[in-house]
Amino acid sequence: MAKERSKFQQKLDGFLRNLFFEENGKPKSADLLYSFLLAILFTVTYLAAYILLLGPVERLFSGCSVTVRNIAEYILPALAGSLVCLLIRKLLKKKGKLALAAYLWMAALLIASMLFALLLIDWSDARTEYGLFMALLGLPALCAVVTGGIPAWILHRRERRKKAQEAAAAEQKAKERPSWYR
Repeated sequence: MAKERSKFQQKLDGFLRNLFFEENGKPKSADLLYSFLLAILFTVTYLAAYILLLGPVERLFSGCSVTVRNIAEYILPALAGSLVCLLIRKLLKKKGKLALAAYLWMAALLIASMLFALLLIDWSDARTEYGLFMALLGLPALCAVVTGGIPAWILHRRERRKKAQEAAAAEQKAKERPSWYR
């Protein structure tokens, strides 16, 4: 016999069904669904970068001040993760659109997790608990969104400008063609 789903699981299923799928089960927008899944892939990539690089960065900057070491521990794994995510971006058909939307999803999920953390902390020592949350999840996620989102946005804008210039050149070339009907 199947186990009955909790109210939270039922509400989450309903939310995701309304967000991504129509009544008949077809996706509302494939790009919306793909960008969400790409955001999950990017999040796993950044998590792997932090797990793999935190120890070596700690050893590399062990002689520096605590501030320099902390900044390096937040920024360097985020930059490495961004490099991998931007390489993944090169493999996508709709490069700029999906990658930029994935970073927007990541930013939305970061904001949601920060707000959700406010509901979970013990308010008798809120500064310590929320500070711990920010040190472990908030700041690394913020660095990941910034170090990957800004280059993704710049590359997306560059691609759009290039396509617009190519379209304008093709239109100009079409106007310059001789017409047989003159």
